[in-house]
Amino acid sequence: MREICAVVVALLVFGGSSPAAQGDADLKDTDLADTLWQIAVATHTRVGFQSIGRTPWWTHLKRSIDPEPLDVSRAVDAAVAADVRYGWHMVGGTAVIRPREAWTDPGDPLNHRVPDVQLTNETPLSVLNGLSNLVFYNRFKPEHPANELPVSFQMKAGTVVDALNQLAEQAGQMMWTVYARPRDSPNGWDVCLVPGSCHADLIFQLRGAEHLSAGVATQPMAAKGQR
Repeated sequence: MREICAVVVALLVFGGSSPAAQGDADLKDTDLADTLWQIAVATHTRVGFQSIGRTPWWTHLKRSIDPEPLDVSRAVDAAVAADVRYGWHMVGGTAVIRPREAWTDPGDPLNHRVPDVQLTNETPLSVLNGLSNLVFYNRFKPEHPANELPVSFQMKAGTVVDALNQLAEQAGQMMWTVYARPRDSPNGWDVCLVPGSCHADLIFQLRGAEHLSAGVATQPMAAKGQR
């Protein structure tokens, strides 16, 4: 059985990113992520963003919030219109922005099916790790890397997008972001044979009204003794 290698970041212990979480941030995607975060807070609407390029692990919302009320549809339309790579839809009350082809790509990790599952006293980080396990190994197995306020709710069956929407709502977060490194093959990513030397294949983040609250950077690894 293979294991997952996860680099976990929580607000109180955030310092610098580890080798697995590092990478050259895409300035265009970074600006879009920051704009969407601002829109989420200003409109009191949850937002989900699947980025094509890497975005930094911002610890705080960088821009001040416009005191004038915003219409979420118009605001997101304007933000996304400048970048033809993306399209967006409202999904269960969350404005979800994704690469245009990702919406219909059956191999996209966020289209992976999530089973109906009862979560009891799980932390947001453990649920994010569980979603990574599901994408990599087709098994939802939450892991518990840090102490946080737990969440308990019935996660309804759907896609990883649906699961992230539910998690953000239950954890009281304004935004989730995901970066997925381009797959090594149609079947997914190669295992990381040397821990700490590989770029993350999946990066999940949860953001609140002011700061990054949780994040994981993960890649599949060969089980010990089988390398």
